[in-house]
Amino acid sequence: MRLVRYLGTLLVLGAALAVPARAATGPTITGGGSADDMTRFSLAISGGTGHFECLMPAVMTVEATVTGVTVTSATTATFTGVAAVTLAAHTEFGPPGPLARDASFTTNVTAGGPGTGFVDLTIMGMEFAGTVEHGQIRINP
Repeated sequence: MRLVRYLGTLLVLGAALAVPARAATGPTITGGGSADDMTRFSLAISGGTGHFECLMPAVMTVEATVTGVTVTSATTATFTGVAAVTLAAHTEFGPPGPLARDASFTTNVTAGGPGTGFVDLTIMGMEFAGTVEHGQIRINP
């Protein structure tokens, strides 16, 4: 049985190595952490597309697909796309559970760690902005 698992692992690794690598064109924005408003976030954007997730405790969760990125400087960028918004229990916005799918959003970020990094999410007419307290945001134009 151990031999079968070993051979299976080799097969998967061989298949992964056989796929040609593509160079990403466009900016890369990565990072994650928490902001001073207790929001937790993660960024994985490469070649101008990717994912952004944001958890605002006791309010909502935003799971976003990034479809466009504009880098305005070596330390600032804006990205857009669509997101699923799920409400937490006991909010003023409605009952817990899915609120919206394919909601347009815009997020502005500033690269940096605690005290310098910044995340500003605008979605469904609401704005959530915070300075990075723990973690890091990296922008590679």
